[in-house]
Amino acid sequence: MVPIADRSRFDRLIAPLIEPAYRLAFAMLRQREAAEDTVQEATLKAWRRIGQFRDERGGIRAWYFTIVANECRSLRRARWWSVLRFGELRPNRRGEDAALSAAELRQSMLRLPESDRMLLYLFYWLDLPLDEVAAVARISTAAARSRLYRAVARLRLQLDPNQEKI
Repeated sequence: MVPIADRSRFDRLIAPLIEPAYRLAFAMLRQREAAEDTVQEATLKAWRRIGQFRDERGGIRAWYFTIVANECRSLRRARWWSVLRFGELRPNRRGEDAALSAAELRQSMLRLPESDRMLLYLFYWLDLPLDEVAAVARISTAAARSRLYRAVARLRLQLDPNQEKI
């Protein structure tokens, strides 16, 4: 039996991270149900491994997001996940003054590789510092910086194919 004080401490630590963890899982998996299941599984694993937590790179947030990201990676490697899906058609943009809609940005993000989506989400959406992004992605801070730069370049190219490659 786990002491109630430990449960409440764990709840206080993890509760504020559940929604961002779900958004991270959704960014990586692109399916609501799979993201929900992944966050539940990751939270259970975090509960079981809370004794192994070492406050090294990025604290509890990076530690928990790493567990979520690893669960997403494991799920993506599963056999059933390899079923092909048809993407939505991208509407043609006319004129230079056409504003980028949220739907266009979302569709462009979905066409990026999972690793790019994860980095962009962690850095721009969750506003995590680069060292925490690196910890979640299991890479160095310098590698996170360069991969993030390249991910932004690929996203820009998706949004405007006429743009020159960097």
